[in-house]
Amino acid sequence: MPADNSGVDYMNDLKRWTGLPLVIFGSGGISREVAFVVEEINESCSAPVFELFGFVESENRIVEEKISGYEVICSDDHFPEFAAGFTQLGVVVPFGTPSLKRRLYEELLSKCGNLVFPNIIHPSVSIRKGFVKIGVGNVFTYGCRLTTEINIGNFNLFNLNSTIGHDVVIGDFCVINPLVAISGGVRIENDVLIGTGANILQRIILRERCTVGAGAVVTKDVSKETVVVGVPAKPLGG
Repeated sequence: MPADNSGVDYMNDLKRWTGLPLVIFGSGGISREVAFVVEEINESCSAPVFELFGFVESENRIVEEKISGYEVICSDDHFPEFAAGFTQLGVVVPFGTPSLKRRLYEELLSKCGNLVFPNIIHPSVSIRKGFVKIGVGNVFTYGCRLTTEINIGNFNLFNLNSTIGHDVVIGDFCVINPLVAISGGVRIENDVLIGTGANILQRIILRERCTVGAGAVVTKDVSKETVVVGVPAKPLGG
């Protein structure tokens, strides 16, 4: 609240607003794609939602390099020091490997108390408002479609034009690659990787840390830490 109750200070703060300070971990392809999603979110709104500072990389040697128009601002080792300069700092973890996403959060990000993890949702994404529950730190890229009565956890990546049917439950740190079709009633546990163009038929369960190969059609439940491929999908080497 403004000190003099005039509203002047408050209006000045609004004029100075440039968006939630935001960094993206990694500078590879998916991280650069997410930077583009952030740009399109800002362009679709009357005021900026995010102020993207740049990328955080694992190695010091590329710090201060420009990649896709944004600077690599620091390495993982120096991130806590960088983050300490903000009252609140937004973080995106878009990696395409579930284990990397989880490890980064558990070993580094969970120890920084001033971080927030916004859901990054491209303006083209279709979601039935009020009937889809979404946690934090999720990324939805261009063209994703979610129908109704869906429950999504934290730090999942939904890549281009993936579709999620009714009554689906998805855990944490999963990666859903482009053109994946998930049918109604499917349950996906934590740290699951689904390859490009895979189809998961209705009421299937994908157990923790399993992997579905690109183009696979999953007709049966997939066991924990199992890799399935083919049409219909079968365990690799089985």
